[in-house]
Amino acid sequence: MTKIAWVTDSMAYFKKEEAEAIGVNVVPIQILLGETAYNEDTITVERLFRALEADKKLVAKTSQPIFGEFVGTYERLKEEGYDCAIAVHCTNGLSSTVQSSASAAEAASFPVHIIDSHTAFENQQEFIRIGMALEAEGKSVEEITAALHALAKKTHFYMIVGNMETMRRGGRVSSGDLFLANLLSIKPIITTDEAGKIVPFKKARSLKKAYIEIIKQVEEAMRQHTFYKNRIYVATTMAPEMAADLRTQVAAKFPELTVLDGTFGPAIGTHAGAETVGLFWLND
Repeated sequence: MTKIAWVTDSMAYFKKEEAEAIGVNVVPIQILLGETAYNEDTITVERLFRALEADKKLVAKTSQPIFGEFVGTYERLKEEGYDCAIAVHCTNGLSSTVQSSASAAEAASFPVHIIDSHTAFENQQEFIRIGMALEAEGKSVEEITAALHALAKKTHFYMIVGNMETMRRGGRVSSGDLFLANLLSIKPIITTDEAGKIVPFKKARSLKKAYIEIIKQVEEAMRQHTFYKNRIYVATTMAPEMAADLRTQVAAKFPELTVLDGTFGPAIGTHAGAETVGLFWLND
């Protein structure tokens, strides 16, 4: 029987205890804060935004995991007797982790089946759990990877960008765009396309209207599909009241769904800023 190792990156936001318990190897995304690099699991969202607030010229960015750490992970797994690995990574639309993982596998001369999840967060965790369950059923590596590639087409993600100043510092929007957004109280909503790339969805003229827009997407999805385990996640970067409001609205509109707390960690914070809120789910 093929001995399979499981690998993911820190944008899955596994708790350390769970990752160790189920045996998934987590390679951290890098957070670049000015000239200093941090593993994502060593810096909190709160610390990130305290630093950005203290220094108005400071820029935060993300980078794929350190190449050598990836190579070391695959060399270790090979030495531990694994025949191959299945590596489930955050969407290529957020990070070039997919390419880095593939290159590291080649450098380590270790067979790795790379899965671009087209998602992140708890959705990305579910890929690992589903894959492990298929492994436990005795499915082949080819059957497992085919199922996970198919699952990538069933991910959904909508996020209301909270603080465009962070995006302006990172060069993702212009000063003019920031000015107009603040002047008109515009709340940009982003989503992922079929390739997992982050793309604009709509620009709402208030937070209330932004909620209405993303809840419409849930309603439309439910007309066509059932949700995996009837779950939907609401997550935030440092806007607990906004997240609570959105959770309440989703729960009231869709009582058949279990609304759970999701995780937007430092990597999302570097892209979308504080006071960001969003929801995500997997279709069955």
